Amino acid sequence: MKVEEILSKAINCLMDKRLDNAIEALEQLYSQRPSLMGHSEFDTIKSDYQLMVDYMGRGFADNQRESLYKTLLQRLYRVAADLEISWRCKNIGAYVDAFRVSDRLNTNHDFVRTVLETYVSDVAMLSLQPESTREQKKADVYDRHLLFIGRLFNALWTSCQWTDDDCLFYTELLLSPTVVSSDQQIIVSAISIGAMNQFDINKFKTLVNVYRQATDEHVRQRALVGWVLSVFEGMDIFPEQDAVVRELCTNPATTRELLTLQIQFFYSQDAEKDNDKIQRDIMPDIMSNSNLTIGRLGIIEKEEDALENILHQDAEDKRMEQLEEKVRKMMDMQKQGSDIYFGGFRQMKRFPFFNDMVSWFTPFYLEHPALRPTIKNLGDSQFLHILMEKGNFCESDKYSFALALEQIVNQLPANIKEVMGSEAALGPLAASDEPQDAISIRRTYLQDLYRFFRLYRTANDFINPFEDTGKGDFMADTFFFTYKTFMGTGLDDVKLRLALHLYKHQQMSELADLLTTFQSNDARYAILMGYTNISVGKPEFAYQFFDYALEVEPDNQWALKGKARAALDCQDYGTAEEVYARLLKLEPSQKGYTMNRCVALLKLGRTGEVRDELFRLDYEYPDDMNVKRVLAWAMLSDKSLDKAAQLYDTLLAESPAHEDYLNGGYCQWAMGNIQRAADLFREWMTKSGKGRDQLLKEFHSDTDTLSRYGITETDCFLMLSMLG
Repeated sequence: MKVEEILSKAINCLMDKRLDNAIEALEQLYSQRPSLMGHSEFDTIKSDYQLMVDYMGRGFADNQRESLYKTLLQRLYRVAADLEISWRCKNIGAYVDAFRVSDRLNTNHDFVRTVLETYVSDVAMLSLQPESTREQKKADVYDRHLLFIGRLFNALWTSCQWTDDDCLFYTELLLSPTVVSSDQQIIVSAISIGAMNQFDINKFKTLVNVYRQATDEHVRQRALVGWVLSVFEGMDIFPEQDAVVRELCTNPATTRELLTLQIQFFYSQDAEKDNDKIQRDIMPDIMSNSNLTIGRLGIIEKEEDALENILHQDAEDKRMEQLEEKVRKMMDMQKQGSDIYFGGFRQMKRFPFFNDMVSWFTPFYLEHPALRPTIKNLGDSQFLHILMEKGNFCESDKYSFALALEQIVNQLPANIKEVMGSEAALGPLAASDEPQDAISIRRTYLQDLYRFFRLYRTANDFINPFEDTGKGDFMADTFFFTYKTFMGTGLDDVKLRLALHLYKHQQMSELADLLTTFQSNDARYAILMGYTNISVGKPEFAYQFFDYALEVEPDNQWALKGKARAALDCQDYGTAEEVYARLLKLEPSQKGYTMNRCVALLKLGRTGEVRDELFRLDYEYPDDMNVKRVLAWAMLSDKSLDKAAQLYDTLLAESPAHEDYLNGGYCQWAMGNIQRAADLFREWMTKSGKGRDQLLKEFHSDTDTLSRYGITETDCFLMLSMLG
C-alpha cells in the first residue's frame, strides 16, 4: 500500500473513532521507516492505548475512559496529519514549491513578530533618509520584506498541526496595530489555505478569533471566508469545531453575514457563465459602438465618417446611448454580485508575477517591486493611485491591469494618456467615493480566491472549494448552509431567506438540498417544498404542501399557481381547471391563467368552452405564438382542420417549438397528407433529439385526439415504420 493510501486510511479510521485500526495502519509506515517524524509520539499513544485495553480487561471501572480515548484520537490525528503534510512537501508539486520557497524559515514567534514590526518602523523612517539614498533604501526595504512575507506565507500554509500557543500568538499578531494590514491579510489567507487542505482545530480557532475581534474589515472578511471554508464535516473527534460554530450562530449579525456570504459563493461559481453572457450579449455592442480599435501599431481612434455625420446627425448620440446602456447593464450585473471581470482578466494571469503563490493573495500597493517598471513608464501619471483607490476590481486583477498597462503604455494615443491621469480614467469601472463595506470587500476577496483555484498553475494540488476535485474525503463544497455542522444552529433562522433566493434564481437542485436541513411553519416553506417536488418529477407529492399553505393563506397566488402546475403535470386536468378559475377571479386580466385554464379544458374535452376565449386572446395578442399554439390545438381537437393547419403553418414559419412539428404532423395526418405528416414527425425527432419509441409514447398520450380522426394504434405503428 502506498504512503498516501496508508495515511488516508489512518485518518479515515480516526474519523470513525477506530483508534485500533488507525494504529495498525500507521504501524506499517513506522516499521518500514522508523526515522519518520512523530514516531516517539506514536509509540507513546500506542502504549497508552494498550494500557487502556489492559485496564479494562482487568474489570476496572474508569470514569476518565471516554475523555482519554478522545484525547488519544486527537493526538494520533495530529501525528497522521503532520505525516501527510510532510509527505506532500516531498511529493506534491505545490507543496514542494512552497517548501523550497520557505527554505526552512525561522518561524519562532518572537522572530516573526520582530520582522513584521521592524518593517513598519523601517518604512516610517524612509522619510528621514537623505534624498540621494532614499529611493535605493526604499527599494531595499520593500524587496527584503517581499522576500520575507513570501517565505512566511509558504511556511504557514504548509505548516504542521498548530499548538494552543500558535493559536494565541497568531491571533494577537493578526489583531495587532503594530503590523500592517496587508501583511495580516496575507497571513490570514495562508492560514486559510492550510486549514482548508488539512483540518487543524487551532488554525480554525485562530481564524474564528480574528473574525470576531478584528477591527480592520479587510482582515476580518478574509478570516470569515477562511473559517467557513475550513469547516470539515464529520470532525467529531474535535467537538470544539461544532461548539464554536454553534456559539457563532447565536449572534443574529453573524448569521446575516453568513447568509450574504453563501449567496456570494453562488455568484462566484457563476463567473464563467456570466462571462459567456457578457461576451455574447454585451461586449459585441460595446466594441461596435466604441471609437477605438486595436491595430498592429497599438490602440488608435477610428476616423470619423464625415458623410455619416451629415446624413445621420444623431447617430453619434445614439451610439453613445447604446454604449452607455450596455456598460450600465454590465455594472448592474456587478451590483447584483456577478464577477464581470473574470473573463477579461483571466488571460492576464500569465505574467511571471503570478508564478508566486503569495501574489494571488497580496493586496495591491504601489510600492510592490513588481510595479516599478510600470511606474517608470507612466511617469507622472496618477493612474496607479487611481487604480488602487478607485478601481472596482479584486486585488489580483489590479496587478493584472497594471502589469498589462506596462506592456502597452507606449502605444496609447496621447489623448488617452492624458485622461489616464484623471479620476475619469476608469470611467464606469471606478468604485464610488464611499468606503468599501464588508460585502464589497468580501466579494472582491472571493474573486481573488476563485481566480487562484481556477487559474494558478498548480491549483489542482489543492482542495478546491468551488469545485469537487476529489482531493479531500471530509471537505464539502462552498454550499456550507447544508453542512451538518450548521444544522440546528441559529443559522436555521435565515435559511428560508436563502431558499427564496435559490428559488428566484431557479437553482432547484440546491434548493432541494437546503430544504432537507431545516423546517419552518412559514407558508413559504411549504410552497417551496411543493415547487421542489415538481422540479424533481414528483408533482403528486406537491399537493399536500400547497394545500397546507392555502389553509393559511387561501388566496396566495404563488401557492395556487404551484398547485395548478402540479395538477397539469399529474394530468389532473379537473383540479387544474378549478385552480386556474380561482386565479382568474383574483386576477381576471392575467393572460397566462386564461391560457392554462383553456389547456385544461381542452384536455377535459370541453373544447366548446374555450373557443371564444381563445379567439379573443388571439385578437388581442396577434403576435403571441403561445396563444396561437393553444388555439391551434383547440381547432385540431374541434375538427376545424383548415383553421388548425393555417395556424400551424404560421407557427412553423415563425419560431417553432418542438411540439409544433409534432402537433402540425397530427393536423396533416388528420387531413390525409401522410407524407407531409411523416416529414414533420421526422423534424420533431431531429429537433427534440428523441427517437421513435418516444414518438410512440406521444401518440399514445394523444390517443383521444387521434381517434377523433379514425387514426388507430395500427396506423401509429405503420407511421413509425414509414419514418425509417
